Amino acid sequence: MAIAPLWYFERMGIVTGGVTGLAIIAKKTLGVPMWITNCVANLPLFVIGYNMLDKASFIRTLYATIVLTVLLGILPEYCLITGDYIVDVAFGSVIMGIGLGLILMTYTSSGGSDLLAVLLNMKLKHIEIPQIMAIIDTIIVVIGAGIFGLKKGIYAVIAIYIIERVSSRILEGTKKATQMCIILDDEIAISEYIINEISRGVTVIQVKGGYSGQTKKMIICVVSSREMIKIRQKLAQIDKNAICFIGDIREAFGEGFTNIG
Repeated sequence: MAIAPLWYFERMGIVTGGVTGLAIIAKKTLGVPMWITNCVANLPLFVIGYNMLDKASFIRTLYATIVLTVLLGILPEYCLITGDYIVDVAFGSVIMGIGLGLILMTYTSSGGSDLLAVLLNMKLKHIEIPQIMAIIDTIIVVIGAGIFGLKKGIYAVIAIYIIERVSSRILEGTKKATQMCIILDDEIAISEYIINEISRGVTVIQVKGGYSGQTKKMIICVVSSREMIKIRQKLAQIDKNAICFIGDIREAFGEGFTNIG
């Protein structure tokens, strides 16, 4: 997270939001080092977070913020800019997204908009932390666009989107799965294939069509994306008239997946 603003965004004048975005603005306009802005801007957030965060989360967040601030001050400012804005923005955003995702995995933040998003998430649990951060960052990007121009503001929006997607993917990890709901007349053949060949369990439910009034069986199973492809291919061979609904599962844990704990 220190590398992305130091080696990419600050050099390109891209304000990606958060305290680091404010730090880029302060450095470009006032010459204030980024680590100083990061330190000063985080003080009020830690005052608020002291009473809202549990002790362990507060200590982890404080530690992460101190480390980030120190790194912003001591890391050498290498220039890895290729000159291609899309490539540079994309690569810097991926680096930032990976760092952010790894930090959020431990329910920690590096301070700034990360910490603010964590605090807001305690009140708005139905909104994910990366999404809250995207809203906060967009406000700061608008300020940056007013200073550095619309073109760089648009690049900043692209960067925020990439950061949000990468950090979300890191948070989701390998826990994602695919749910299949298969409606057909005879469930035995496809059920046996899923159980014996795919090594996944199935749930069979009797359903009735609202329009036709016909009674059929519906198979529900949770599988990986690769397994879903195999099942679709087998289903096409067994019953081409079957109806299949496929949806993404954010997490799947328990037997056959990851541990519940």
